[in-house]
Amino acid sequence: MKKIVSNTLYVLFVGFALTLIVACIMLIINISKGEGQSFNDIEAVQLSGSADENIAFAHISNEVLSESSGNYQQVSVQFGYDALRNEKKEYLYNHLMTGIYTVSNDADVNGRYRLSRIRVHNYKLSEFDIREVVNAFIYDNPQYFWIENLFGYAYAGDDTIVEFYSVLSASECNRYIKRFNDRVEEFLSKVEKGKTAYQREKLIHDLILKSCTYKTGVKSSADGWEYFTAYGALVNGEAVCEGYAKAMQVLLTRVGVQCSMIRGDAGGVSHMWNVVELNGEWYHVDPTWDDNENDNVPSYEYFNVPTEQIVKNHTICDDVYTVTNTANDEEIDPLVKYNFYVPMCTSREMNYYQVEGILIRRLDKAAEEALTDLIKLKVENGEPYIPIRFGTELPYIEYVNKLFHESPYLFYYCLENVNNGLSKDKQADAASVFLLKNEDFRTLRVRLSYGEG
Repeated sequence: MKKIVSNTLYVLFVGFALTLIVACIMLIINISKGEGQSFNDIEAVQLSGSADENIAFAHISNEVLSESSGNYQQVSVQFGYDALRNEKKEYLYNHLMTGIYTVSNDADVNGRYRLSRIRVHNYKLSEFDIREVVNAFIYDNPQYFWIENLFGYAYAGDDTIVEFYSVLSASECNRYIKRFNDRVEEFLSKVEKGKTAYQREKLIHDLILKSCTYKTGVKSSADGWEYFTAYGALVNGEAVCEGYAKAMQVLLTRVGVQCSMIRGDAGGVSHMWNVVELNGEWYHVDPTWDDNENDNVPSYEYFNVPTEQIVKNHTICDDVYTVTNTANDEEIDPLVKYNFYVPMCTSREMNYYQVEGILIRRLDKAAEEALTDLIKLKVENGEPYIPIRFGTELPYIEYVNKLFHESPYLFYYCLENVNNGLSKDKQADAASVFLLKNEDFRTLRVRLSYGEG
């Protein structure tokens, strides 16, 4: 009897010890959840299973945008990677880059498609560290639309074990990538050779806005992961701001325009837009807010604006350096919002109103001649908008009134002179002029209709 009891206790002790070892290996420091698949809002979950050997992986045969295509030399984005400043985080980033094409055939017990686990030796990455790496990877590589905003992590001694996931199985990835590549090629084929960087950017901006509709009522990936991706914007034609911004980055970098994403708030909610570099200067561009749902023609109110203008109704999150240098790692909220690169945007040289419109400071003979020339150029080309920016010499409303509502009715006087030199079918209809005013930016777009009223 004593021997049986002794054996039983021995078995229980060994079982308990093994359980304790496994528990220590699989220990999760924190489990946190954001509101959904959105930049920075990444869910951390407990790892399941003990090894990759029990999971059947497949290598995705289709590579997303593997070759430089179109008429321009593509540029790369590495602001996220450059901000990591830690060889262990860089190691994790690089292994995620090589492992993105190896996905499990079947979902695990939690319904997730796994990527091979990555083991970071002799370093304990915090949840914030891992989240930072995922953010950096997505920030630099929005073309990898199938990576899920989700990771699992655990510690084995001084090592960190990290697992990433795909929203699609390996076979599904192949089909989705094929559709994505074909759609990107379709967009790029419309950007002809010989265009300036500004013209390429504007064409990509317009193509996205023409083909994509903002999806209202979406709060998290539970409403559809595609809405937060470049795939949703370019293939399905529906996206939220994150999808718009990612689509801009994917396409612009492939026509040689440096572009990255900015995270912040606008209208009291989280928001994302882009910054672009043209002729050595950076500009903010918000394709979501330029998408005019009530008009077939895009708005350009947020096309290449300086920081002083965008912050009138957008709030830019701090950069990651500010976040990490003002607190200890243990004190950082894992879900804090930040940017990897926030460039100084001070120029107006490539602003839409600067390039395609005129600046009116005084309502004098020079303004009349400049306005007549601009109207003539736009009307002869059948363009729907005439962009005007006002100086600060007069109140905004006084400029508008003198141009349209009271003597000398300068705009109508100039338009009449232009129309007198055109055939009836080419003339702009003075009775159908519509004003799109933006007093905060001191801008005005005049919408024209053509033919007899």
